[in-house]
Amino acid sequence: MPSVGVVVLGALVLGSVALWVLARPAGQPSGRYLGEFFGVEAVLLFSCALVLATLLGFIERSFGGLDRVAQWHRRVAVAAVILMVLHPTVSGTTPVPNLTTIGKGLGSLAMAGLVILALWSLAPSLRAIKWSRFVRWLAGISHEKWLTGHRLTGVFVIAAVLHGLLVDPVLKASTPLKVGYLIVGGIGILAYAYRELFARFVVPIYDYTVVDVQRPNETTVDVFLQPVGKALAYQPGQFVFLAFGGVDGWERHPFTVASAPTQDRLEVSIRAVGDYTQNLNQSLQPGTPAKAAGPFGGFDYRPGGRYQIWIAGGMGITPFMSWIRSMDENFDRDVAFYYTVAQASDALYVDEITAAAEAHPTFRPTIVDSTAEGFLTADTAVNGLPAGVQAWVFMCGPPAMTSALSAGFHKLKIPASRIRWEQFNVR
Repeated sequence: MPSVGVVVLGALVLGSVALWVLARPAGQPSGRYLGEFFGVEAVLLFSCALVLATLLGFIERSFGGLDRVAQWHRRVAVAAVILMVLHPTVSGTTPVPNLTTIGKGLGSLAMAGLVILALWSLAPSLRAIKWSRFVRWLAGISHEKWLTGHRLTGVFVIAAVLHGLLVDPVLKASTPLKVGYLIVGGIGILAYAYRELFARFVVPIYDYTVVDVQRPNETTVDVFLQPVGKALAYQPGQFVFLAFGGVDGWERHPFTVASAPTQDRLEVSIRAVGDYTQNLNQSLQPGTPAKAAGPFGGFDYRPGGRYQIWIAGGMGITPFMSWIRSMDENFDRDVAFYYTVAQASDALYVDEITAAAEAHPTFRPTIVDSTAEGFLTADTAVNGLPAGVQAWVFMCGPPAMTSALSAGFHKLKIPASRIRWEQFNVR
């Protein structure tokens, strides 16, 4: 059953289609009308993508998790780019009267900017395209730089909205269509303004100090932070945005919390995969000031049933450690926990996981060395629970792992409503 958020997205799209069918002004050629509809529908979807990017709590709840929000943000943005490319192709079959230079320029700016940002987002999955040196170059740019460039999306959407107002003859000929367009475009622009200008004043910011830094291996750094004043309150499995002083000028990045809410210190584990995180791994020291914003995310096993499968892949162990550290005498789930790593030496927190299993007999962990044993399969995971039970599945790890396992669980007739997986990389 689709989530409330998906239903709302569908209703907006269908409502826009109905409006353009019912409010078509007289005298508009079919080619131009269809092309302009594609353009307006692209603006609608881009506005939806900007709203989804606000990280507002009610949006996350309506989609059933922030990872689902990220997935739909990507889907609607890709659909918007496709419609935007179709817009001039179809409407160009009928010349637009009184096309101004400014209007045309804004359209070209929006088109170029949004297409490049879309290619940049998709580049890691398109790098196999051998004829596109440009795509391979985009794929090689660090995640941090991609995030910075991605923030320009709203600027190009504003250019697209202004382009439509200045040149679209259909909007000029129909008050209902123009009003609808202004509402849709205005909401997208307001969402962008909120995220870039006002969210920092709405989301609470907490001051912390780094009190310990541990490096269990060459690519991972465990950071322990002590609150300066009031501590951030969070639920197990949530993440926060952290900015460290002295490292790239208080640049904010999301990190999943590994500690339990009852612990005095806030702990995050950071893997050095980009310029910023590599810099942290090499130079972060105790005494560094930090600021935390949040919490965000709804990755939570507690709404699930008694019998559960937990699967962590690599650094996807972090939210599960928050869950494990929060276990107490009231823990009432029967859990088969699989922690998959490239090799056994990569496994973190092994002693804590073992201790949790000894304290809670219904928590049964297994470390999977994928190099020696092969990749974990859905069939193997299900065998960790009593036969015939209704399993709930919670996963966090690389997208290739979670996608393959999710498909396997579907084949085993586990409904999608009982499979929750945290998107490990939303780019």
